[in-house]
Amino acid sequence: MNDVVSWLIANYGQEQMRPGLDRMKSALSELLPQLKNSRIVTIAGTNGKGETTLRLSELLKDHTQVVWTSPHIERISERFRDEKGEIKLTELKKLIEVCHNQVKAYGYELSFYEFLFFVFCTWASEKKPEYLLLEVGLGGRLDAVNVLDAELVLLPSISRDHQEFLGSRYDQILQEKIALVRPGKKLLSFVDSDYLREMAASTMMARNSSIIDLESFGLYPCYEFSRRNQLLAYAAFKTLKGEEITLESLKSWQPQSTFLEHRGEVLSLKRDWIFFGSHNPDGLRKLIQFLHSANYNFPRPPYATVIIAFSRRESNDLRAMLKMLKHSHLGNVVITSFDHPKAADKNVIENLSHEEGLDFVSSFEDYIQGNETGPVLVTGSYYFLGTIKSFLRR
Repeated sequence: MNDVVSWLIANYGQEQMRPGLDRMKSALSELLPQLKNSRIVTIAGTNGKGETTLRLSELLKDHTQVVWTSPHIERISERFRDEKGEIKLTELKKLIEVCHNQVKAYGYELSFYEFLFFVFCTWASEKKPEYLLLEVGLGGRLDAVNVLDAELVLLPSISRDHQEFLGSRYDQILQEKIALVRPGKKLLSFVDSDYLREMAASTMMARNSSIIDLESFGLYPCYEFSRRNQLLAYAAFKTLKGEEITLESLKSWQPQSTFLEHRGEVLSLKRDWIFFGSHNPDGLRKLIQFLHSANYNFPRPPYATVIIAFSRRESNDLRAMLKMLKHSHLGNVVITSFDHPKAADKNVIENLSHEEGLDFVSSFEDYIQGNETGPVLVTGSYYFLGTIKSFLRR
């Protein structure tokens, strides 16, 4: 798998945000008419869009579907799914080769992310699924998935992230994401801010689009993020089936108690390893609340150890998350770093950790091998979770 990623980086550069739709529209000009034959659902939001996408896919298991998620954590094939599961690596490699030849022949200038989405759309056009489920990579308005017109847009949450592209104000971020909603189409929202809910409703009205505000039903608090994501997926499923969303129908729904990979997953080896990705301050705050209040199939805090590492973020965000961890009462907090193109700078994290009086270890491998008792919570960057799991398997 690593050879595929290395080849992609060599030919299309490191994965990074490259706003704009013109390149994607040009590359997909011949495929768009075929893709429009599928029913398209786009999932945006700051936190929760990955779980919402996969939960909706589960509900649509009896229908043909092709699912795009981003980024991948351990396997690049994670981004490509159908109703049977992940694409086989051999099939993906063939698609990449075919699509790369087309890109070179027509002179398309695509980024790493755009090229993979081009590969995905080529796969989807061959499979002709009933449903296309598209998780936004970053933002919404200028993300590659916005070249496709969704009949339904799902919005699980809004918080600050990628502020260099989306702005620092919540209203700016909201507008970037709900720009995915076409006139006359529908938005399903689980945003918990009253101010943003009112703004979303007024924007949809101005566009002659409709909105179902799940927060208005008052069923789950904001820190019950997994149940909220599942309920949003269920409401989307009912909407696609043409059924009305009512308080009674939502109350009759029962959430699953099992978690998805990287989202509440528990690996029981010599001890329990509990994995919860939480990559920004809002997500970490809700995770801390959730762990102290929820009753799921894993130990509750305090844990023997909490191991966390971060992706690249602004120093203010990193400092805010460290302060939360310091007062979280989750257990013994250990800050570390990891080797990944998107990992936060090791020296920055080490200095911030020392400023907050938190333990920093340079090598999480050595630390893990020297501490083998009690349950461990692993959180922070999703890339870090993948790195830890790969290490544990070895």
